[in-house]
Amino acid sequence: MVSRLGPTSTDFSLVVADGSTWLGEIDVYEAATIIARFNDISTWELTLPTASTAATLFLEAAQPRLIVNSAPGVVFRSGPVVRFERTVDVDGDMLVLSGTDDMVWLARRLAHPDPSKPAPPYNGQAYDTRTGPSSQVIAGFVDANAGPAATPNRRVPGLVVPVPAPLGPVVKVSARYQNLLELVQRQAARARLGIEIRDLVFSVFQPAGPKAVFSQELGTLAGWVESRESPELNHVYVAGGGVGVNRLIREYSDTASLTEWGRVEAFDDRRDTTDTAELDEAGAEALADGIPAPELELAVLDTAAQRFLVDWQLGDKATATVNGHVVTDVIREVTLQLDGNAPPMVTPVIGGRP
Repeated sequence: MVSRLGPTSTDFSLVVADGSTWLGEIDVYEAATIIARFNDISTWELTLPTASTAATLFLEAAQPRLIVNSAPGVVFRSGPVVRFERTVDVDGDMLVLSGTDDMVWLARRLAHPDPSKPAPPYNGQAYDTRTGPSSQVIAGFVDANAGPAATPNRRVPGLVVPVPAPLGPVVKVSARYQNLLELVQRQAARARLGIEIRDLVFSVFQPAGPKAVFSQELGTLAGWVESRESPELNHVYVAGGGVGVNRLIREYSDTASLTEWGRVEAFDDRRDTTDTAELDEAGAEALADGIPAPELELAVLDTAAQRFLVDWQLGDKATATVNGHVVTDVIREVTLQLDGNAPPMVTPVIGGRP
């Protein structure tokens, strides 16, 4: 369900880039769809004539990227092309580009246990252990494995990782070959922080509390779709250290989900610890990850009092009144649709799987 934004909405522009170098604005295209996700990899698709100047720039660039601006010099999303598709038929010659945002670079790296060493043997330390405020620990892992502090062969060209303000609780985190994106996602979720990469600049931030209110009475909501999804798990066995029958096993359940959907079991291997507090935390995280909240897809309307990217944005908490009840949750996804001849359309999603 989508809704055309009003005349007060943001005027988006598209730019083609080669690595970190901007090549030119895209002024001729048929359609663009950007699906922006909170603390996850965003995706995009752009359709344009193959004979256009922008298409030529994309095809000739060594590392082609799309940059979506919400205002001059303000990047909404940016990231590399991952797929080219050219279609030639009686209707013409069109190029469809598919891509992600720059968060994909974190998914393409591991959290190395000894990130300062460029080659084996990696025998200096078994784990890369970092302690400090959550935001700075997260940024430290990104910098060491993909940023300027990484070994030359692991650096993402152009990626900048500033030291963030101290946000979130003080934590101690150990890394040993986990996927880097999954590692920092988990820490961000624990600390209720946001992470993103815009035009190759990584940041950690504190999302806004409840600000936007979507309701038909206020004229900010045209319609909605509500959905619920069965869990991936709602009863988990967490196995700590030990061997055989002496291994420490703890179990965790979500009673409401068991009642609604029936029992869905899973196993979480945590042989690295016998600390019951750590095992309890692992069980709580497994249940939180495996049981999605109800999801609301909203057809929103811009008004003079409440505008996209001015009064609310991805990652904020928002309140929606649907079917007579009030839902407050994080805006986890926003789909933005652009074409050359119509106002932009936006569809936020509240709640769902974190």
